Amino acid sequence: MPGRHSVPDAIDPYHDRRRSLMLIAIILGVLLSGAIVLTASRAAFSAQTSNSANSFEAGTVTLTDDDTGLAMFTVANMAPDDPAVVRCIEVSYQGTIPDAGEVRLYSGGLTDSGSLAAELDITVDIGTGSTTLNDCTNFSFASTIFTTNTLAAFHAAHSNYTSGVVAWNPVGTPETRTFRLTVDLPSDADNAVQGDSVTSLVFTWEVQS
Repeated sequence: MPGRHSVPDAIDPYHDRRRSLMLIAIILGVLLSGAIVLTASRAAFSAQTSNSANSFEAGTVTLTDDDTGLAMFTVANMAPDDPAVVRCIEVSYQGTIPDAGEVRLYSGGLTDSGSLAAELDITVDIGTGSTTLNDCTNFSFASTIFTTNTLAAFHAAHSNYTSGVVAWNPVGTPETRTFRLTVDLPSDADNAVQGDSVTSLVFTWEVQS
């Protein structure tokens, strides 16, 4: 009998393709797992810092005076060329904001029964010196912030903060200034003002920041 020879298996293209795909999948799996391990390793290194307990609080702008609710002027029966009426008042800036802005003086209103306000002269000086209301004994003059003119002119020209007379600009807190106000009915006052009156007169000091 003729000798038998083994015949190699027929080449199976489908089988080889499966083996190639499996090999590629294994390689991709190994690469992917390495990337995951690398990413996990990087995530293990970290650091942080923080700044805590932060807060914010608004400051204040505060003005006070020593009038204790009393008027500076309560004058009756004025006559031309009587001695001028002089009054002093202390105004203090006590806000928590230093250098907050200018303190200004203006008329907060008045009622004139006739034309007396147009005859009364007023001068406003600023200075220092500890006083009680209406007592100018210790007043120390620094400058005049409103020169002799009528009360009506003061009211018309300075009726709000924007048009107010600049008094001073506090640079610290607290800080105090003393104001001396002089009111006079001059000898040439119009005869027609007899019996006239000025009431509800308000002097206002204001600061804005």
